[in-house]
Amino acid sequence: MNHLVQRARKLGAAALRRATERFLERRYGVKTREYVYLEDLGLESEQRVWHDPSDWMALRRALERLEVTNEDVFVDYGSGLGRAVIVAATFRFQRVIGVEMSAEMTERARAHVGRTKRHHRAGEVELVVADALDWDVPPDLTVAYLYCPFTETVFERVIEKLAESVDRHPRPLRLVYNYPVEHSRLLRTGRVRVLDVVSSRWPPRSLDASEVIVTYLLMPRDKALRTEYGVRFPQRVEGAEQWLDEYEPGYMLEKPERLGGVALDRPGAGSG
Repeated sequence: MNHLVQRARKLGAAALRRATERFLERRYGVKTREYVYLEDLGLESEQRVWHDPSDWMALRRALERLEVTNEDVFVDYGSGLGRAVIVAATFRFQRVIGVEMSAEMTERARAHVGRTKRHHRAGEVELVVADALDWDVPPDLTVAYLYCPFTETVFERVIEKLAESVDRHPRPLRLVYNYPVEHSRLLRTGRVRVLDVVSSRWPPRSLDASEVIVTYLLMPRDKALRTEYGVRFPQRVEGAEQWLDEYEPGYMLEKPERLGGVALDRPGAGSG
């Protein structure tokens, strides 16, 4: 009986999520729901992940918890068709930037962003066609959003660029990481502190699962600044303490069979 109740709730949540998606797409006059695969665009796909839109409401919740000011600058790595950029632009960021290696997706994203201008509170919105490995991190960047746009060494190199930027231009920089496949790898850098964990689905799901958004503070090397930032940005992880350490709930990235099927299958710790 409990299994049937849980399944009914899950189906109900999925229906509500689909209805919310349709409503918000109509409200903004955009079409951002589709998957777009890099191979179909003739782009490099090794250690890179296709376009899969963020959940509108879950991302909004994660950004609300940042307490954004007009001094903050936001970037979405792998901005795709522009959904996360649109959500971020409704906050009081000084600038919102989308970085996407596909010129085709960026062109569509510009049209989407243009249709939503009346909802913007950000001072400026910019969409850039660039590989994340080549893009120069602005010295005033304070929030970086990643919806699992890359893995392994590509991920490492992007984080290294962000850390180097913080060392050259000391400032608080928060990483908002959706579906944190490289959570453990990130902690092993010794440069981040977990600040917050929320579900990456709306209605929310368990924080034990892989479908979460984890926010980290990228710590400067300077010890005094580390102490200062630790006070300014307290941890809010009650009920999600497992994410304070290396944690593997299990991750899978799967493409259509025509493109190779399973791209990543990382079982959770302790799963047979």
